[in-house]
Amino acid sequence: MDVVVLRAVRGRDARLPCGQGKVFLDGPDSYILWLKNDRDFLYRFPNEDTEARSVNHERVFGTSCDAGSCHDDTSLLLKRVSDQDAGIYRCRVHYQASPSLDYVIEVRLVETPGTPRIYNEAGEVIKQAHVGPLSLGSDLSLICEVDDEQPDTLVYWRRNGAVIERAHSARPGVLRAEVHVRNATRDELDAHYECLAQNADVTEPLSASVVVRMYLPPISVEIRLNHNFDFEAGQPRVVDCVVVGCVPPPSITWHLGDNLLRPSVHKELHDGNYTVSSLTLAPSLRDNKHELVCRAHNSHLPDAVFEDKVTLNVGYRPVCLTSREETIGAVQREAETLTCVVEASPEPLQFSWTFDDSRSLYTSVKKVPGHHHRYSSTLTWLPRDGDFGLLFCRATNSFGEQKKPCVYAITNGGPPHPPDCGILRSYPHTVRVECQKGWDGGRPQVIHLELYSSDGALLHNVSNAAGLFHLPDVEEDNNLTAILYASNVRGRSISKTMYLQTISTLSASAVTENSTTVTWERWLEATAGLVAISVAIAATAICVRIIKIRSENLENPDLVPRSDGVFHREPDFAREERLLGTTNITVNQLAACQNQYSSSPVPSCRVLVGCGSRSPPQDACPASQHSYFAAATLADVCGAASVITAALGQMGLGLGRPHTWGGKS
Repeated sequence: MDVVVLRAVRGRDARLPCGQGKVFLDGPDSYILWLKNDRDFLYRFPNEDTEARSVNHERVFGTSCDAGSCHDDTSLLLKRVSDQDAGIYRCRVHYQASPSLDYVIEVRLVETPGTPRIYNEAGEVIKQAHVGPLSLGSDLSLICEVDDEQPDTLVYWRRNGAVIERAHSARPGVLRAEVHVRNATRDELDAHYECLAQNADVTEPLSASVVVRMYLPPISVEIRLNHNFDFEAGQPRVVDCVVVGCVPPPSITWHLGDNLLRPSVHKELHDGNYTVSSLTLAPSLRDNKHELVCRAHNSHLPDAVFEDKVTLNVGYRPVCLTSREETIGAVQREAETLTCVVEASPEPLQFSWTFDDSRSLYTSVKKVPGHHHRYSSTLTWLPRDGDFGLLFCRATNSFGEQKKPCVYAITNGGPPHPPDCGILRSYPHTVRVECQKGWDGGRPQVIHLELYSSDGALLHNVSNAAGLFHLPDVEEDNNLTAILYASNVRGRSISKTMYLQTISTLSASAVTENSTTVTWERWLEATAGLVAISVAIAATAICVRIIKIRSENLENPDLVPRSDGVFHREPDFAREERLLGTTNITVNQLAACQNQYSSSPVPSCRVLVGCGSRSPPQDACPASQHSYFAAATLADVCGAASVITAALGQMGLGLGRPHTWGGKS
């Protein structure tokens, strides 16, 4: 039987393999026994520990490890080998369906080799676990020395687990192995160099190792847009910038034109070889044709510039100029023309028109003069039965089809609807009328106004598209008749007739629509009489109160007359709360010193700056509004009360003659 001689280092652990490779057991009843000198039982496999770790006890037992990568349970472990561990070991494999096999091993003890030491090219010991950082194209030299005089000792280098260099004798008792890297490439990044000293077969070698560090520029900087450089204005979109191969990880900045942008997300992926910066970008139309730049910065390579740039195409899909639905009056077999106007950037490629019966027509695009992003298209067609209903107009450009179409309601056309007119304001000899137009029936309309005198003579015959009329030279005390209607090429609307009656000067505030006013006049007379009586009683009470106050404060009056005819309050704040006969009178910029158009016998109560007791001309009245505190004198209040009382005697006449404009259609 062959005996395999294996060396073990004294004082260190050793693991004896069973056989020359993997050992497979052919059933649950097969096992392995380890014996020393053929009499001492050392180890059995499987055992209680291995059965406890086994998931399936019916499986075929055996090693689950490859040689050199881990130690399987069939091997024998010798802890801290001593002289007593030297000798003959037998591994016996008992198969379930085959004869047993024996493997015999002789263990011999050797001394431990020297500890490896790693130097750089300058002869300095490398105490850290790394070298560098290196840059691309630089050189690296590593020197390993081991003090050992045993002839069987091996010293060698491994790079990432592969043997690359063996030692030679530098001088007596010293073994030396060198590694030289010229023109370093990216492959040297994180390369693991290991120097090993070994003189045993079943004992792990002694080792020293270093890892190479490097500063590397990025392999690539890329703005990822999936070849889609179109950005819809105002719509946010996430843009990624991917930097590959930059060591250490770079800082990334974004630039749009001359503006520095702030990324929303910065993250590193994988093992640090990829760096991704995400930017949420919502550009405006001003950013169109500007360059978006992603720039990677390596702090250890300050002079190098690493960037990627793209030119943005910013625009938006077409949008209808009006959001409301437009009603179109059409007549069958009569040519109808519609113009659809949208705003878009870039220019639309085409317009599509979809009728209520799903029939579609396509028209060309025309630029609207004077507007940068406004375009129109005109459709002319002969309506038929299926065209009545909703008609949708959509434009399409490189950003897509219009989301919300322009909507037209196609209905039967005809003459326009009559206008709704009213008198806005009237002066002596002047009438001003404003009309609110009704539906035009599908064609442009014109508003007509005919004004007749009481004897049927035509005074004015005017028309315009706006429905606004200013009629001068209207005589007073004359009953007038106004006829209003609208017309288009398809006919005219129903006429509306208004009877305008005037007794006194025209007043815009006296417009009514009720032609029967006799009953209401009686109610107005009664109500006005009650109001007047109440005012007279209140004025009398104020007179009595003021007389009492003046008798109590005669020695120290609160009002001081000024030369300008206006009463001003002295700044006596202690007496301000005690003054009872004080009235806050506001001078309005529209007020005049006298009421030119009022026939009322009751004078207006006004205090005018600069007017005084006399009535100045109208243009001398103030142009701004002021407020003054003035105390009504006894004569003023009582005089007003007497005037009101005198007016009661005339109420029957005054209330029976209102200024009225009667309207009837």
